[in-house]
Amino acid sequence: MFFRELETKDILLKNIGHDDAEFVLKQFSTDEVNTYLFDMEPMASVEEAEEMIDFYCEKEPRSWHRWILVLKENGQKIGTCGFHNWKRETSETDIGYDLQPEYWRKGYMSLCMVSILKFAKEEMKVSHVYAHIAVGNTASEKLAEKSGFIKTGKTYYEVFRGQKYLHNIYALDFKEGMK
Repeated sequence: MFFRELETKDILLKNIGHDDAEFVLKQFSTDEVNTYLFDMEPMASVEEAEEMIDFYCEKEPRSWHRWILVLKENGQKIGTCGFHNWKRETSETDIGYDLQPEYWRKGYMSLCMVSILKFAKEEMKVSHVYAHIAVGNTASEKLAEKSGFIKTGKTYYEVFRGQKYLHNIYALDFKEGMK
C-alpha cells in the first residue's frame, strides 16, 4: 500500500477505513466543521459516510487519500486530513484538513501538517501543494502560513446552495523549502 499510516508525537494518522464510518458521520455532520466546507452538504447518515470511505479506499494508484487523526493517549478520533487532485504529471496536489471543535487551537493539526507534508515531498514526490481556503477561515489561513504556504493572490468562487464563496489559493513550493 502506497499510503501508509503516519505518526506525530501525539497523533496516529490512521488510513481511513470502514471502521471509521460513525466518526466520519460525526465529523461531517458537525456544524462548526462544515462552516467553511462548500463542496458537499453536511452528512445525514452512516450510508453517506460509508460512500465517502469507499471513495477514499478505492484501489491504488489513486489521486486522493484521507487519514483519520487519532489521539495516542486515548484512541479518540479527532479529525481528518489528506490530499486530493494529486497530479503526478505536474507533481502537485491539494491538501485538506478538519478537526472537531473541541480540539481546535491545541496544535494537533500543525503536528499532522509536518508529517503529511513530509510524506508529500518525500514519498509522493510533489513539488507543489495547494490549499484552497474560504475567505474568513482565519484559523486555516494561519495554519497554512505556519506550515510554509504562501498566499498566491489567485482566487475563485465556490458556488454552494446558490451562493458564491470566495476562496484564496495558498501554495507551498518544496523547491523553496519547507519551514
